[in-house]
Amino acid sequence: MDIIYFVKALLKKKWWIIVSTIIAIVAAFVFTLGKPRMYASVTQIATGFTVNDQVKLRDENVNIFEADVKFDNAIETINSPVVIGMLSYNLLLHDLTTTKPYVQLEANDLKSEAYRKVDKQAAVTILRNKLDSLQVLSSYNPVERDILGYLKLYGYDYEAIRKHLNAGRVQRTDYLEIVYTAENPEQAAYTVNTVYREFIRYYRSMRSERSVESVESFDQLAVQKKAELDKKVEALRAYKASEGLLNVETASGNELDLIKQFEKGLSDEQANYNTITSSLESVNGRLASANAGKTVYTNANSEIIELRKQINDLNDDLTQKGGNDDAMRTKLAGLRSQLQKKLGAATSGTQSATTKDALIQEKANLEAQQNASRLNMKNLQSQIYKLRGSVGSYANKEATVSSLQSEVDMAQEEYNKLKEKLNAAQDNQTTPDLNFKQVLKGQPAFKPESSKRVIIMGMAGISVFLLTSFIVLLLEFLDGSLKSPSVFEKHLDLRLISSVNHADLNKYSILEVLQRTTLPDKTTKQRQNTFRELLRKLRYEVESSGKKSFLITSTESRQGKTTLTQALAYSLSLSNKNVLVIDTNFCNNDITVQMEAAPTLESFSVPPTELSIDKVKEIVTTYAVSGIEVIGCKGGDYTPSEILPKNNLLNYLPFLTHHYDFILLEGAPLNDYTDSKELAQYVDGVIAVFSSKLSLTQIDRESTQFFETLGDKFVGAVLNNVQEEYLEL
Repeated sequence: MDIIYFVKALLKKKWWIIVSTIIAIVAAFVFTLGKPRMYASVTQIATGFTVNDQVKLRDENVNIFEADVKFDNAIETINSPVVIGMLSYNLLLHDLTTTKPYVQLEANDLKSEAYRKVDKQAAVTILRNKLDSLQVLSSYNPVERDILGYLKLYGYDYEAIRKHLNAGRVQRTDYLEIVYTAENPEQAAYTVNTVYREFIRYYRSMRSERSVESVESFDQLAVQKKAELDKKVEALRAYKASEGLLNVETASGNELDLIKQFEKGLSDEQANYNTITSSLESVNGRLASANAGKTVYTNANSEIIELRKQINDLNDDLTQKGGNDDAMRTKLAGLRSQLQKKLGAATSGTQSATTKDALIQEKANLEAQQNASRLNMKNLQSQIYKLRGSVGSYANKEATVSSLQSEVDMAQEEYNKLKEKLNAAQDNQTTPDLNFKQVLKGQPAFKPESSKRVIIMGMAGISVFLLTSFIVLLLEFLDGSLKSPSVFEKHLDLRLISSVNHADLNKYSILEVLQRTTLPDKTTKQRQNTFRELLRKLRYEVESSGKKSFLITSTESRQGKTTLTQALAYSLSLSNKNVLVIDTNFCNNDITVQMEAAPTLESFSVPPTELSIDKVKEIVTTYAVSGIEVIGCKGGDYTPSEILPKNNLLNYLPFLTHHYDFILLEGAPLNDYTDSKELAQYVDGVIAVFSSKLSLTQIDRESTQFFETLGDKFVGAVLNNVQEEYLEL
């Protein structure tokens, strides 16, 4: 339903939409009618950002993101004020120094102040100097400011050129495309070729300047890092020289080997000491036996065991030294000879007795050997302690050397990195990354570009059509009035018994509107009066309700109660019904005025015993239409309960229904007055009238609650003054 409603709204405003669209199309046609013919020229440039055939000193991989940035930078450079400025200077120099200029100034331009202030020869000299130095004109200089105005006069200023110049990347390719449109085809070709030339010149200048700056910067940093590296190397060398260390690790290793040797000698000497001590204890035992008068024999077995032990230990030492120690071999041979003698004596079973003096002599020898062994161990321990102290000092020196060496390594790494960057910058300066090549040179066009007049007109028409339609729909959406029956039912929970369309009461009376059958084209068609047909539907609802007296009221004023009351009375009279219309709208007695009724309602008072139809007829005004009678009121600032007497006419409405088929009362609006609430008790039914132009407010919704409290007495609502386009919605 909403879609149909909006479609109806668009159809209602269709002429506004159609006229606006036609105006837009005509305006677009007029706008493009005087548009000059433009010629386009194109040049294409291979960049080498994504595909590069140039021989490189280093292998490089293509970075797509980096390539996009390079494309954007190149496009911005082409559109930069410097490149566009160089182009405009070339164009102006061409027009000033040739017999076939691209732009012919009009008479008004030749008389202008901007033209007369410029000396052409001086301007040519200045422009050539600017081109040579790649510098733009300054607006601070009065002479150059005048030349800028001269450029604008020719249409060669920055803004004018940018309107016709378009630079961009050819999609998914390695090419840049520059397009320029001009009224002169040769100017278009000259412009795109000149743009390329000036772009390359400016780009090469920037690259060269940056390369030189990079080489100088990296060279200075490399010299600084080299000095720091030399300083740290010299510090390491000086420390080693001061400590007499050529190789700390080798010196420390030799000391450790000596410690191991001395520890082995100390262990051997301790074993020898233990052997001597054991032999001394044996001698002391035998000497004690000799002192006791006993015979003492030599213990060959213990001596054999001791000799074997000495031979085994000496063999182990000789094996560790590779068997090259002659002294140890001689000693080993002597021990083996002694062992053979001892073994021979033990085999023959001979045991010689030992004298006390021999034992004393042997004891003295063993004690001397024990003292010598003790001194040897003390000497070995002292050497070991000394060497261990030396090794500790070597550890501290090694830590210092390691720290200095680490600083040297870091300095060397930093220097190597800077050296690589310096080499890269020097390579770039030697073989700059400038791979631009003009693969398509700009040529003068044979025919002008399409004016696209049809497309522009179509787009203008479609745009205005859509915009106008959107505005119409937006206004309809924002419009909160009760425009159609569907909108009424959506906003109010009241029974809608009828809708009445708009009638032109400024040109016709209500009776004329009801009786009209002739259309504006003078043709006569039966039953084409929509207003009359809708009133017939309302009449049917009234007749079929089973009620005789009705109060017609509304929530606000100017809802059409008076018109609808009269129209309903006329419609009922057409069906041969007698209708009594009573004006009870004391705040606005339009029915009394329009139907020319006598204002007798407030003054009528008859006791029930004296009531008769004749007395009522005395205050009734007979209307011009047969079957309709009217009782008017004076009107004033009072309510029915305040002005009507005790035995007023409204108390006798049931009596009057025996003489009239229907009685219609008009009440005051509920939002402002309580009249209708007081009148509701006298009638059989209440009809609410709402105008389609009404925008509901909170007080309207509160007033409609009164209709809900009436129950069966509330007949229903009438949507009045509906536009015919919305009747079916």
